[in-house]
Amino acid sequence: MESSVEPLKCLRTLVHSESTRVAEFELAPKAAGGAPYHSSVSEHCICLQGELQVNISGGSTHSLQPGSKVEIPAGIRHRVANIGTVLCQYMVVQFGGAYDFIAV
Repeated sequence: MESSVEPLKCLRTLVHSESTRVAEFELAPKAAGGAPYHSSVSEHCICLQGELQVNISGGSTHSLQPGSKVEIPAGIRHRVANIGTVLCQYMVVQFGGAYDFIAV
């Protein structure tokens, strides 16, 4: 039987303007997202619930707990993963240019 839970899901977009985007995501236990980058926006990931690991191209890895955050500069590939056993929720704040999502 297949699970109906999506591994990575955008729950809501709170702000989406020409130069700023704020969205809330959830990530299933032990799941990971792709490895995108954004050409002109920097990104802040803020953990709201669970345990979020953010791997940034170039070798840095950040383990986030609720309330902690990490900044990802524009043009840098990154990947999020839920390293816990419960649903992880996190917020993404992107700003500094036109939003794009370049999947690799």
